[in-house]
Amino acid sequence: MITSKDVAEAVTALRTADPLVVLTPGLIYRHLGKRPSCGSCLPLISKLMVVYDEEGLSPSGPEERLGVEEP
Repeated sequence: MITSKDVAEAVTALRTADPLVVLTPGLIYRHLGKRPSCGSCLPLISKLMVVYDEEGLSPSGPEERLGVEEP
């Protein structure tokens, strides 16, 4: 499982390493060493990725778990 905090941290780490990197859900998953189990979380990952990248927001409140399996 990954959380919204994981996505935020991945976006930050990827941008720090390469400010011009093209962020994709696949890149986020690979950075976290995970893979989607069914793909139903892809739209949510995409939205979180864009928000954290554009706004620099970090998740607040309880961590939201997303359906992702360990590799």
